[in-house]
Amino acid sequence: MQPRITFCTRCRGMRAGWNKRYVSHWLFCKHWLRKSFELTTLAGVLTGSLLLASPEPPVISRDLPEQPVLGPTFDEKALSIAAEVRSMDAFLKRHGVREENRERLAESIVTSARKYELNPKLIASVLIVESRGNPFAISGKSAIGIMQIHVPTWGEITEREGINLFKIEDNVDFGARILHDYTRQFGLWEGVKRYNGYFVDDPASGQSADEYVAKVQHIFEFRQPAAPEPSVVQETAEVTPATDSDSTSSDD
Repeated sequence: MQPRITFCTRCRGMRAGWNKRYVSHWLFCKHWLRKSFELTTLAGVLTGSLLLASPEPPVISRDLPEQPVLGPTFDEKALSIAAEVRSMDAFLKRHGVREENRERLAESIVTSARKYELNPKLIASVLIVESRGNPFAISGKSAIGIMQIHVPTWGEITEREGINLFKIEDNVDFGARILHDYTRQFGLWEGVKRYNGYFVDDPASGQSADEYVAKVQHIFEFRQPAAPEPSVVQETAEVTPATDSDSTSSDD
């Protein structure tokens, strides 16, 4: 509905002619100016109210960049670890580790292998030889737990650091830590020999350590690299020209 505009008496009297005098008066008529001001003010108030009522200014969709539709995201690292744990669980099962501790063992092996940058299969192979996964194994040489940590050698450190050698996670982690240090210092299989207690100055420990490494390699399914075949070199004998003295003849 259009607002009704009222004119002053003089405006209404001059409106019929729409002459120059009327137009001049209409432009400067205080009555008209006041009404125009009121209409303008009213329009401004209505516009402001509409803007305040809207939480955000209206936007034109064509001015916005297209947003890609994102699908569900997955933690690839978590999926990778889960796959490694399943694989390790199957490996332990294949080598006779009891089911009651197998899942915890698999998780501990994978975690420690990532922490110390070791092959998880190597850690598993060592613990299978050492204890077959028994967290309460104690040897006659005072070695304790799954990784058979030698207490006379490592007991002070484990006590100082609050490591519980009967706890699966602690024992596997500490064993992996020892294995990491030995293999980094002496190489893979020489490091495994040191883990077993081999000392260069003790020849008697050499044979035992070699047998130990062979057991670990068997479970690890280690294959010695094939020795390169010797190159076949055709040796040519030096041929000496025949002489008259070398030749034999017989007279009939």
